[in-house]
Amino acid sequence: MASGSSILITGGAGFIGSHLLDRLLPDNDVTVLDNFSSGKRERLAGYMGKSNFRLIEADLLQPDCLAEALAGKDMVFHLAANPDVRLGALDPSVHLRQNIIATHNLLEAMREAKVNKIAFTSTSTV
Repeated sequence: MASGSSILITGGAGFIGSHLLDRLLPDNDVTVLDNFSSGKRERLAGYMGKSNFRLIEADLLQPDCLAEALAGKDMVFHLAANPDVRLGALDPSVHLRQNIIATHNLLEAMREAKVNKIAFTSTSTV
């Protein structure tokens, strides 16, 4: 990935996403999309107001936000997921929606936006 890229990080307010943002932001334009279900706003506080940072508070289960988030992007780092193993064991439909359907929505929106580079991580509980 070249410096000067335009990047979307899903789940960018999470532990890993915020550290990735630390590395990418000095040399790139970065948009973070997060619903703050487990991510923390304070992890992004130091970036608010920077000209090369944008925050979109949205949920990948509501795909209408994705066209705007992906516009002009060169690459996506997909870190958004529900890592709560106990919740998934109690109600597997939570992981189906938040990990599988949300990823499908992102991939479909990337196809439509012609963004063809993705780094897809798993959760911290693998």
